[in-house]
Amino acid sequence: MKSAGLVRPIVRMAIALALGALLLTPISASAMTKFQGGPTTNLNPAGDTIHIALSNFPSTGGLYVVECLRTATAGSLAASCDSAHQLWVSYDANASVSPMGDVALKVLGVVQGTTCGIDQCGIFLTYDHTKPTDRTEDQLINISFSAGMIAVVKPSDVITAKINNVVISGSVPESLPYHATLAISATSASGSLVTIKSSTPDCTVTKNVITSLKASGYCDFALSSPGNLSYQAVTSHYPFALSAGIQSIRTIAGSAKIGARYYLPAKSNFGNVVTYVSTTPDVCTVAKTIVTGKKVGACVITTAAPAQAALWGALSSKVTLKII
Repeated sequence: MKSAGLVRPIVRMAIALALGALLLTPISASAMTKFQGGPTTNLNPAGDTIHIALSNFPSTGGLYVVECLRTATAGSLAASCDSAHQLWVSYDANASVSPMGDVALKVLGVVQGTTCGIDQCGIFLTYDHTKPTDRTEDQLINISFSAGMIAVVKPSDVITAKINNVVISGSVPESLPYHATLAISATSASGSLVTIKSSTPDCTVTKNVITSLKASGYCDFALSSPGNLSYQAVTSHYPFALSAGIQSIRTIAGSAKIGARYYLPAKSNFGNVVTYVSTTPDVCTVAKTIVTGKKVGACVITTAAPAQAALWGALSSKVTLKII
């Protein structure tokens, strides 16, 4: 009996190509090869061996015998079968085992990260690389494992979160001012969609945009990935230190014409009335929120609005308007 490790590289390539084109179906009524042996139920999930006897074996070509998920479909077998323990059954001298011998297939309770249990896995038989498009020998024999399954051993997914394209830490709190809105982008190593939820009532999240409802304390956001066949699901937490809101006015245009009126924002982003004073009265004057240009030059205006204790700071800044 030859070991599967002795299969020549060209044959291994042919096996991979053939498996990539397969489609798992229920036991084929037309399959001539008859499967006998066992056990096929109450198997040990830590590792067990099914001893198979094949009768009416094809006179031409060989068979691949491999454990797969029952949900495997065409084009997904590389990710849905236990190729490490696959057997090539053939009269070919390089085959894993001759059809005349004991076809001993090792099976495990976890295939590609999915726990088999009683209804997830089976043994798949199909023609080998010598007949890659012939589906007449395709058949799936269901198998099941005993209770008390071993834990699925696969790495946890890894989430990478960014704000303004800068990676943020799950251990060092980011700053989140009162009523500020920050958009978080997040990706996972598995490629699965990452969802975000607020773990604290003092912050909200809508479509991955977070907002604070307080000006002090901390908020926590939970970013979760469901994982996939290769990665376990994971939830990562990102803390934010809340701070006083930043009072501001909307951006004003860069220029105004001599003699024309230009209207400044009446209120700040927090609804406070804003006071304006021109520091260049020879270039422009300001009456409440109306700017009037007097001559060409830089019109410099100070802005002011009061703070709200424990919520936001005072507005005190300068804006420059070009008079043309």
